[in-house]
Amino acid sequence: MEQDAVKKVVLRRVSWLVIAWVIILGLGALAIAAVLNVTSVHGFRRGWQGIPVFLLLAGIAGRVANCKVMLGKDLLTVVGPLRTHRIPKAAIRGVPVDSQGSLDIDLGKESKVWVFAFGGSLVDHYVGSTRKAQQEIKAWLRSSPAGGAPQATAEPQTQWTRCWSADSSLALGLGTVMIGVIWMALTGGF
Repeated sequence: MEQDAVKKVVLRRVSWLVIAWVIILGLGALAIAAVLNVTSVHGFRRGWQGIPVFLLLAGIAGRVANCKVMLGKDLLTVVGPLRTHRIPKAAIRGVPVDSQGSLDIDLGKESKVWVFAFGGSLVDHYVGSTRKAQQEIKAWLRSSPAGGAPQATAEPQTQWTRCWSADSSLALGLGTVMIGVIWMALTGGF
């Protein structure tokens, strides 16, 4: 039996991953220092409040770092911070880059999907990662389908983006706030 080994190509800005980890680790160190400093002066009753701030900011940074474009067999997936678009190859009419350097997926009929992972940036003006991604997607579009029956539907699908690490951080941050507020209310007010 022959298996279809489909290699997914993932396009993302490496700089976003580096920046996200610098932010997360830097905020982690600052949060620990702030919690210890505030706790030493005002007690843990006030010191704990830096923990959910760190968790929420780390979750936001994680969602931004998770943005990417994935090229599958005959499906392009655009992962944004909030929404994920799954677009069949047959539905794509073009891959323009606008005057600000942002990459779009043109679906025709004045419908476009903006690619957050390759939104214009000052650094990209010199590095050219958006143009490289555009060329990679164009080459993928020109490639023939990898065999099998043609896709029945050419309708793009959209869903909420899931990112377990960022979502866990956001949930822990909100949970910490709720538990902390209840604890403070039960032990003598704010």
